[in-house]
Amino acid sequence: MTDALSLLPTELVLPRLVRRCDTATADWAGMLRDGVLLPVTESVAVVGPEPPSPDDRARALVTALPRHGVLGRDSAAWVHTGTRPPARACVLVPVGVRRPAPRPDRTCAEAVFGPSDVVLVAGTAVTTPERTAEDVARWLAPDDAVARLVDLAAHGLDLATVRRRLTALAGRRHVRRAHAVLEAALERDGAQGDLARLSAARPPDANP
Repeated sequence: MTDALSLLPTELVLPRLVRRCDTATADWAGMLRDGVLLPVTESVAVVGPEPPSPDDRARALVTALPRHGVLGRDSAAWVHTGTRPPARACVLVPVGVRRPAPRPDRTCAEAVFGPSDVVLVAGTAVTTPERTAEDVARWLAPDDAVARLVDLAAHGLDLATVRRRLTALAGRRHVRRAHAVLEAALERDGAQGDLARLSAARPPDANP
């Protein structure tokens, strides 16, 4: 009996994070279809039922990070909010550090970091929400930047702190444009907040 039982298939135990490159194509598609895996990116998924967390999103992009690299801009915004996944990982390296070789899965740029600009998320270096918002406002296309700033605000970021950060950068590249982007985000965020408050205050319809 013991020998017979040993021939039975054992239950597959998956790690929390599963990469497509480590999985047979048919298995990957089947587990996504059956809800066993929940997509994080096109090539990374997590085992359900818990949805992807900031830790999961940071770990999904860690393979794009070189030594001294930091996830920033749209990638950091996605790690913090889970909305609008980036097409490629945005990797920031400190000024003076050799920029890593280009790769299809990442873009790279130099940056100057303050002592409180970087946080570890699941052991992965990511710009803080405040620094992320500053960079998003300066370097992303305006419409994309506004949407990501509103997302960050919805996850607890005070956009007024971003205004103070931008004011301290007066005269640097794209700061004037960043102020305009931030004001648009503040206006949209305020409008959404007003709508939410009106919806909460509206009495329930007695005759649905």
